[in-house]
Amino acid sequence: MHDPTRSEPYRSAPPRPPLRRRRRGEQPAGQLIVVMVAALVLAALVNSDAMVERAERKPLGAGRDRSLYLWHPVQDIAHITQLHRLRDLGDRLVGDDDASVDLVAALPSDTAAGADVRPELRTPTVDDPLRLYIGGDSVVRDAGESFLRLAAEDKRLRTALHYEIATGLARPDAFDWPTTLVGDTDALKPEIALLMFGGNDAQGIVGPDGQVFRRVDSRGWRDEYGRRVGAVMDSLQTEDRLIFWVGQPPMRDSGFDRRISVINEVVAAEAADRAWVTFVDTAEVVGGRDGGYADRLPGIDEDLRQADGIHLSRAGADLLAEHLLRLINEEIAAAAD
Repeated sequence: MHDPTRSEPYRSAPPRPPLRRRRRGEQPAGQLIVVMVAALVLAALVNSDAMVERAERKPLGAGRDRSLYLWHPVQDIAHITQLHRLRDLGDRLVGDDDASVDLVAALPSDTAAGADVRPELRTPTVDDPLRLYIGGDSVVRDAGESFLRLAAEDKRLRTALHYEIATGLARPDAFDWPTTLVGDTDALKPEIALLMFGGNDAQGIVGPDGQVFRRVDSRGWRDEYGRRVGAVMDSLQTEDRLIFWVGQPPMRDSGFDRRISVINEVVAAEAADRAWVTFVDTAEVVGGRDGGYADRLPGIDEDLRQADGIHLSRAGADLLAEHLLRLINEEIAAAAD
């Protein structure tokens, strides 16, 4: 047993190890982690367009939906903050970019507004089918594929589809749709053109004089985007061609939906001044009772939209394609009367 009266030798506390001074250039681990996380976030924002494009190229399915669900919000933040333009700067520095040239500026600034002659479609036959062209971004891809499948049953129609992921009219330096559309239509000679742009256009744009319009709801932005849309409409005009410009569907995210609504308003106004152009309001097809976003509609047991709340599901794309086919058949019937 321990005897409390018995003295024990004094034991001193073990010596503390000497403090180690940080060498020059060394940083605390926590600070390094913060820097690394910040760098990864910045890299994600700068490269968000490329990541969305990569995700959209995946086959339809849960994997694609998850990727888009992750990257679309990142892309929205990047475009709002303009951080995606850092990649453009890097491309310029290595000589891999033509952003210094405003390709849309080459289009005529004075549109042919006020034309009041609407082309009449000829009566197509199996031997001489009506030529259709579908062009646009990833949103039109799904509707276009549905249209091709449904139109294949009507041998009086011959349809070509051209879509480019993550493109539009806001960034002609990324993909030159105005020139591409003229080239496509010159080669294919379509009598009906179905166009759908805007899903990637709710971002800052640059005018012909270099002025930057960052806010989609600003007067300058509306005027410049309207100039681009009108110039495309005019460049595709012929005496025997109808253009159906398909509006963007309502979006689940309220902020994004407001920006898309501005785009639809601008396009509808430009179409109203041109007899050969019809604006198709997709809210009347896949929207809810109030014209807003809807995952499902009465009588349809499938989701109309993909998980990202932006793109159409196969059921939604089929619904829009059926609507477009009805419009075309109405035009054919009216011309035959």
